[in-house]
Amino acid sequence: MPGGSDKLAALATMSLAQLRGEWLQAFKVPAPDGVGRTLLMLGVSYRLQEKLNGRLAPSVARELDRLAQRRDRNEDLGDAVTSRFKLGTRLVREWRGEVHQVELTDRGYLYRDHHYPSLTQIARTITGTQWSGPRFFGLGKGATETARG
Repeated sequence: MPGGSDKLAALATMSLAQLRGEWLQAFKVPAPDGVGRTLLMLGVSYRLQEKLNGRLAPSVARELDRLAQRRDRNEDLGDAVTSRFKLGTRLVREWRGEVHQVELTDRGYLYRDHHYPSLTQIARTITGTQWSGPRFFGLGKGATETARG
């Protein structure tokens, strides 16, 4: 899209009425009532970038859907390791003299031939107590102090 980056830059200086016009052009429907400048600008800029760069990769879209489902179930999103690591990544942790390996798969986390939706469930399985999975595997805040076990 020629001039796409110029149009992106111009969004910041557009009036509310102009942004509503851009929304209509981008989405082919009028902007919802009560939506402010910031949301209009974000929505239109996302659509413009999508046209410039293409849509999200299917794997990224699936990950976002998975995170949205976890949020809807009020689950801890702190286990969202899949967004930081590639499929096939192995997490290794020694706990009480035994080495535990977890592999990141497209179905979640593989530990001892069983798939788990979260690292926290695996940490609970290993320790028998409540643990933050990312912290247990050295990925969360303060992990270096806590994960020594």
